[in-house]
Amino acid sequence: MKKLGENMLVVQSNKLTEAAHSLTLIEKRLVIAAAALHDPRIPHRDGHKVTFHVDDFISVFGNMDRNSVYREVATGAERLYNRSIRQIEEKRGRKIITDMRWVAFAQYDKGQGTVTLGFTSYALPYLTLIHTEFTEYRLKHVGHLGSFYSVRLYELFVQYRKAGQRTITLEKLRDMLDLGDKYPRVNSLRQRVLDPALKEINKHTDLRVKMTVQRKGRSIAGFHFDITQDEQIPLDLPAPAEVDSI
Repeated sequence: MKKLGENMLVVQSNKLTEAAHSLTLIEKRLVIAAAALHDPRIPHRDGHKVTFHVDDFISVFGNMDRNSVYREVATGAERLYNRSIRQIEEKRGRKIITDMRWVAFAQYDKGQGTVTLGFTSYALPYLTLIHTEFTEYRLKHVGHLGSFYSVRLYELFVQYRKAGQRTITLEKLRDMLDLGDKYPRVNSLRQRVLDPALKEINKHTDLRVKMTVQRKGRSIAGFHFDITQDEQIPLDLPAPAEVDSI
């Protein structure tokens, strides 16, 4: 069984980075850990399972409560079985939505303290280099992010770190975060999702992101993000995002 380490690379298809999905933080961490342990160069047509020890998991995601982590991991593994990746495509003016299960099985061995995730053959290509375009980052860059949205937005930004900027329409961003009916007002979206996530990303990761509002008339149509990368991860000095007022 391979050990998790904070310098391990997380490699996933850009199609997964762009696809809509919503997980709890613990579920997202389980997927990231499995992606880091999976060898993306090896195709697995019938799916593939990944096993790791919870103690290694804690060492990477260091802001976890040791008293409750085993219970959280067990619950997260169980719930991940019922989660899906949502692919949203536009074809001839029609929106086509495809839901795919992440895993065929999710197992927590209480006696051994291990988690085993069996990725489906549908989900696996999204996690690997089977597609030629991919996004990669190191586990240490997301180890101290404390919300699913922070991790999710980090992935969307790190994908464009070389370009240095990314603009996302409001509709597309809501789809990517699989928000559904949550936070229908832009004010609440910023206060509950975007602003806290950007603050965490700027404080705890290798990215510095500034957000500006994109308007169409008086309405907000989307957001523009300026992205710079700094390999020296800050310790306790926050670098809050600069945002336009609505």
